Amino acid sequence: MIVILLLIMIFGLALLSYLLLFNGRFFSRQSAVIEAPIDVIAEDLSDLSNWPNWLPWLIFEPDAEVTYEYLNSGILSVLPSCLVWRGALIKEGYISLEPARSSAHYFHTLLEAPAFYPSDVHFNINLTKQKKRTSVTIQITGKLPFFKRWKQGNYRIRANKDAELALLKILAYLSKYNTTSDHDYKAPSFEWLAKTTLDTVDAVTRPFVVSNQPMSQKMDQGFHDLLTDLGPENPPAGPSFALYKKVDLAHHYFSGRLGIPVQNLVPCPLCPERIVLHGHYLHLRYVGSYQHLSLAWHVLYSFMRLHKLKVNRRRYGVETFEIGPLQTNSSKDFVTLVCLPIK
Repeated sequence: MIVILLLIMIFGLALLSYLLLFNGRFFSRQSAVIEAPIDVIAEDLSDLSNWPNWLPWLIFEPDAEVTYEYLNSGILSVLPSCLVWRGALIKEGYISLEPARSSAHYFHTLLEAPAFYPSDVHFNINLTKQKKRTSVTIQITGKLPFFKRWKQGNYRIRANKDAELALLKILAYLSKYNTTSDHDYKAPSFEWLAKTTLDTVDAVTRPFVVSNQPMSQKMDQGFHDLLTDLGPENPPAGPSFALYKKVDLAHHYFSGRLGIPVQNLVPCPLCPERIVLHGHYLHLRYVGSYQHLSLAWHVLYSFMRLHKLKVNRRRYGVETFEIGPLQTNSSKDFVTLVCLPIK
């Protein structure tokens, strides 16, 4: 009897702790300003048939079937009130646009995307006039089912990256209304290269840890030190790369090694080593600035989940910087190969 009471007490305390620690809610908001008039942007966004041009969830299956549903009456009856997609990977989902005043500068939708979120989420766009410019704010809000509440941190990061990607894509799409040519909006692009193995490479490396400083600052310094130690008589034999052993986006913590392929033509203080990366990797080519490089990992992880694969945490994740600052002056044209180890 005493054992049963103890078990009941332990279960009750565990349940109470679960309820107190995890409310299951997640929220994300991303904003940017575009040089375009608010009325023109609002008119474009009021038509859901324009939304497939920038919705982030459709990039995973460009050939998915997209259809529209209409209200029977009301101001928006001539425009679709619901966008529906169907695909083998992204399943069936929809965005339902709630009616608003014709002059409204906000768009409130209910998003059902079972391939990405276990329950409905609110996906909202708010436009704010700033003289001749327009501020675009995207917000994602959701609540997880009871037994998935412990994953709210993961879904918060996922929603944050979805909102960031949606914002970049919508800015690029709306740039056709730009009143000035000073700012060139270009959405990052992702090319899915499927499953692959990685070649062995001879390289010089050094460890790196990022915790309380920008990633780009730490990596720039690391590669600069490697090139300095190599000297001008040992030019790189290929694009530089980064091997990630541990990644914690929630706490901005990264650890691993930076590397530069070499031929070791003349002696130098560094000792080249043979990098052998066993097993299979999911492979993605990302074109865009390093500022949004984390989106490539977000997209690759989403591909992994859609294909029902699992990450192998015992092996390194890999970034290979094919085209960087030394090859082009435009950060939007940087090309990075991102490889995720899978089981």
